[in-house]
Amino acid sequence: MYGHDLRLLIPAALQTTYLNTATLGPTPTPVSAASCAAEIKWEEMGPGHVPYYVEARDKARQFAKRIEESMPHGTVSLVENNSQGILRVLWGISWNTGDELVTTDHEHPALLFSIASLIRRFGITVKVLRADSEEPLPDQLRKCLSPRTKLVAVSHVSYLTGWQLPVEKLAVVIREYPQARLLIDGAQALGNITVNPFTTGADYYVFCGHKWMMAPPGWAGLWVKTTRLGELATLWPIDDRNFDAHELEEGIWPLELDNGQALEFGSRAWPRVVGWSITWDYFEEEGFPNQCRYQAMLAQELTHEISHISGIETVKPPTADYRSSALVAIRCPKLGAGLADELWSRHIVVKPLPSYQGIRVALGVFNTPEDVDRLTETLSELKL
Repeated sequence: MYGHDLRLLIPAALQTTYLNTATLGPTPTPVSAASCAAEIKWEEMGPGHVPYYVEARDKARQFAKRIEESMPHGTVSLVENNSQGILRVLWGISWNTGDELVTTDHEHPALLFSIASLIRRFGITVKVLRADSEEPLPDQLRKCLSPRTKLVAVSHVSYLTGWQLPVEKLAVVIREYPQARLLIDGAQALGNITVNPFTTGADYYVFCGHKWMMAPPGWAGLWVKTTRLGELATLWPIDDRNFDAHELEEGIWPLELDNGQALEFGSRAWPRVVGWSITWDYFEEEGFPNQCRYQAMLAQELTHEISHISGIETVKPPTADYRSSALVAIRCPKLGAGLADELWSRHIVVKPLPSYQGIRVALGVFNTPEDVDRLTETLSELKL
């Protein structure tokens, strides 16, 4: 059930032409209702009611195990957002002054701000690959890597353009340096394209539920390759025993190195994860690949129609290494990012894209060919 059937469950899709799933996916009403009901029950029982809190946390763990079935050869931890997952990795790595990190100029501030904190604290060196360059990213990366490289941190899908970065090819290059690790930011990937962190070559892969998967905000995931979990200093012991501070005088507590719960310590609204588990059920039952193909079809139709409208163009990748996704960047020299204002006034929700003088359009599973027609007809009427 996607397209016309699914949109009937989404208020935003009935009130507007909603084309901004890449920022926040509009949550279907039954999902919001189930999430709210779970939290209300928690509040009615008292959020400090230990049995219900533990039960909700255990159910969230069961959900994490379900995700692991679709993401083999790694552990999955449930975190509150991609930023938290990124920080668990970046601050879990052992850094020394002069160590190097490689990233790209298409990364979200969640990653860039985290990297900046490492520069301030450890004095690491950062090298930046140019995603818009005609020189392939793997070739750029090969020139940047050195024995001091500790981490390469890149997006799976660019939040700016929707291009799928050639992460598999980057992983091959990185393997030439055994000390280097690969962190992939999959914020724009899960639910947009098919995702298997292990086949990308990632050591760490972060992803979220509140964008393409349309879950309520507040939940994301961190996949860690099984053989890499023990390397992270941000692991906590599983809290099923009593801890004595004096034990720290002898060293650290033993860790379980096969359980994603080791990266989940801390209080949070565990009952609300039910919302993401419901949307996961939906994607799993419909088939992730089927939905991705449907979204890709809409994006291809949009790109085709844009080619016939004067004054605008889709942002094309500079090399054949990149693949497209359901996220499309559109350049408008006349209005620039102000094009978003014109569309908002006509109840079409997109995201401004100042860096490319235009807008970003995200086509989710609830969108339809009619949404594409509404956007392209409006763009034609604007006489750009």
